[in-house]
Amino acid sequence: MGKFLKYILIFSIITVIFFLIGEIIVRNLSSSYGLKNLYIQEKGDKIRTLILGSSHTYYGLNPLEMGDSVFNLANVSQSPEYDLELLKHYKELMPNLKYLIVPISYFTYSDLKMEDDDEWVRVIKYKTRMHLKLHSDFSIYNLEIADFDGYRGQLANLILKKPSNISDSLGFGLGYTLDNRAPNWKETGELRAKNHTADHLGRRSEVLEIQEELIDYARDNGLDIFFITTPTYESYYNNLNPDQEQEMREAIRELKVKYDIEYLDFLRDERFIDEDFYDPDHLSAIGASKLSKILKDTLPKINKDSHIIPR
Repeated sequence: MGKFLKYILIFSIITVIFFLIGEIIVRNLSSSYGLKNLYIQEKGDKIRTLILGSSHTYYGLNPLEMGDSVFNLANVSQSPEYDLELLKHYKELMPNLKYLIVPISYFTYSDLKMEDDDEWVRVIKYKTRMHLKLHSDFSIYNLEIADFDGYRGQLANLILKKPSNISDSLGFGLGYTLDNRAPNWKETGELRAKNHTADHLGRRSEVLEIQEELIDYARDNGLDIFFITTPTYESYYNNLNPDQEQEMREAIRELKVKYDIEYLDFLRDERFIDEDFYDPDHLSAIGASKLSKILKDTLPKINKDSHIIPR
């Protein structure tokens, strides 16, 4: 019995050491979160326009098409809380920052907090790669292995020499090309709209408070802020829940009345055609180029007195 317990102890120690080594390796692998953090650390003083938000802007706004000094700090599933925290976290490293672009989507006022959502593991990257201080160093959010599927996948990519980075040097999300688009992408619109429709009580008041704090913080620091809703395909917007969309629009009206914000609504914009979409609520690389050029022309002061941002 003693020998058996000894073998169990030895095996346990070896397993812990193996996973600790894996933890260290994974933390040092390239990722879009880590690259964005490094870029701001090294070149934050070059950034004048900062894009925040979720996958709708991560894949939907390309800094290279928007003029000079633009950087994309959006991430997949990034919630308004993290927009605010990222801005506060990096503001001192961006002394020349002048403009913010922030999306408002159909799900903005109904989605759960990231920590309470099925995709809570995404929070880990903000702690391990961007060093946000929302969670303790001793929390589960400071362990890459807590996202075991992602942890295992990154190690597999390392062994197979597959790239893990999915953004370019200015933070724009790569991969949403027509070559990668699913053949039946149009038919997924109804399901995607349903998945973005809350089956629980929304948190409009909470999100509005966060957005108001973001606006106040921006204006206290001399920043102009622009809100946008990115384009969607008809199979998506035709299946939106009217009550939830109305809640979104009422929240926008509240912000406009209280803060006189600038808001651009592309939700049903007919200028965007089939080739502009990767799926019913995300733009393809072609569509992102189109939307980015539209914003460049619509918000000309973003480019006023700007300078070239190094890649």
